[in-house]
Amino acid sequence: MYKIESLDHYARGICKIDGKITFIENTLKGEEVDIKIIKEKKNFNLGKVLNYIKKSNDRISPKCPYYDVCGGCNIMHTNYINELAFKEEKIKNIVSKYLSNGVKINEIVKCDNRFFYRNKVSFQVKENLGFYKTNSYELVNIDKCVIANEIINDSIKYLKKLDLKYVNKIICKVGLGELMVIIDADRVIDIDILKKCASSIYLKINDEYILLYGKKYIYEDLDGYKFAISPDSFFQTNINTCLKLYRKIKDYIKDNKNILDLYCGTGSIGIFISGNNSVKGVEINKSSILDAIYNKKLNKIKNIDFICGDSGKNMLKFKDNFDVIIVDPPRNGLNNETLNNILKLNPKEIIYVSCEPMTMVRDLNVLSENYKVCEITPFDMFPNTYHIECLTYLVKM
Repeated sequence: MYKIESLDHYARGICKIDGKITFIENTLKGEEVDIKIIKEKKNFNLGKVLNYIKKSNDRISPKCPYYDVCGGCNIMHTNYINELAFKEEKIKNIVSKYLSNGVKINEIVKCDNRFFYRNKVSFQVKENLGFYKTNSYELVNIDKCVIANEIINDSIKYLKKLDLKYVNKIICKVGLGELMVIIDADRVIDIDILKKCASSIYLKINDEYILLYGKKYIYEDLDGYKFAISPDSFFQTNINTCLKLYRKIKDYIKDNKNILDLYCGTGSIGIFISGNNSVKGVEINKSSILDAIYNKKLNKIKNIDFICGDSGKNMLKFKDNFDVIIVDPPRNGLNNETLNNILKLNPKEIIYVSCEPMTMVRDLNVLSENYKVCEITPFDMFPNTYHIECLTYLVKM
């Protein structure tokens, strides 16, 4: 019998066996369990629960019937209050260990819908449709995903009627009640059955997107701003929490500011905070920039401009004196060139949006040479998983 001492950043329980750290999935702090070692590494073990001797009061039965085998979620076995506490504590631990004890960490901003929140789902296909098992390429055949939008769930019965023999993956996106289906396949297949559920159907073949049926775009609305969603550009998967995040960014930015929006994607943040400000957006993905330009016209915004290019290399092309720089980089964070160029531009304020806290604190350490890290606010963008979004506000010292 072993007692779970704490959780790691991936929501795995931690105990020690003969002085060696052992990680066990589907356990909670304080629980007592019998385990089996399933993998031994030089510095740690991986274990699996054989029997729960003492369960935590925070443990609940997962809502998903595939939870024990599917790799999509990893903390559905606890109540939502405890999930939020885990995530808030995770950020505090990372920041205090790698950045500073003195940084203010705000209370985590919860998601109003723990289930059925995802407006984008990627289904794996191997003659059937589902998700991969944890740490495996073995398919879990599913009929419903409890974190996916109900419109996506309603489409699964139609997706399964397709000839999946030549299909590699199917991506479903939802916006304002409409469904877009993107079929990654080796050849054209019959998609007539999908016309019963989808407003837009694309075929992705040889990295090219071909509109087979319906609308070019579906749309999403954020506080009256309308945004087009295309097959290959990024849009936040949780609209509820995204809106709270964008409103917080807007609170930081007063009117009449000159703003640089790096990694701007489809322009959603820049357009949302444009107001009486002047905004320049930079994004390397050509499709995203085309969407951003379309979104600018869609919302009749005249005080924002977009350029396509690498954010780190292109930001110095602007001759503006920027009051605020917003960055929303991918998981690997900012490279050295981007960090150095931000410091060269010397804005009064920096707003850093991150989906990966470890690379975030790495970058904040560099920026903190010239900037005060005023506060970090965690947002629960991905309920039932260990992932978390953070918003950091920095001011020039």
